[in-house]
Amino acid sequence: MRRMRRTEEAGWILLEAAALGMIVLAAAAVVGVFARTALIEEQAAARMGAALLARGQLAVMEADLDGGTPPIAGTTTSEENGVVYGVRTEVARDGAFYDVRMHVSWQLAGRQESAAFVRRMRVHGQTAGAP
Repeated sequence: MRRMRRTEEAGWILLEAAALGMIVLAAAAVVGVFARTALIEEQAAARMGAALLARGQLAVMEADLDGGTPPIAGTTTSEENGVVYGVRTEVARDGAFYDVRMHVSWQLAGRQESAAFVRRMRVHGQTAGAP
């Protein structure tokens, strides 16, 4: 068996170092992709939470309107799943209808985000001539 020379050994060490460097870079890229995916999932969950919050509050306003209480404008805060939502409601009356605009805002990972929701409401009563 022939003994390896120092120059041949240096070549193998360089090759091993390059392979190890590529493995480390690949691992860093995978971790970055997973971190980005987690952030996108968290943002989507916060947006869905805002939509469900607005839907619930609009449904309550519509039920109150059927009970004789018209929707009112105002500002509130609500916390859902660890996210604090600010809700600003604007109401405009147009004849028998109420146009309700709801602006929901929240802060996630240092970014301020918001969504707007609109619903036209009216009292759901029996019409003349209906059985």
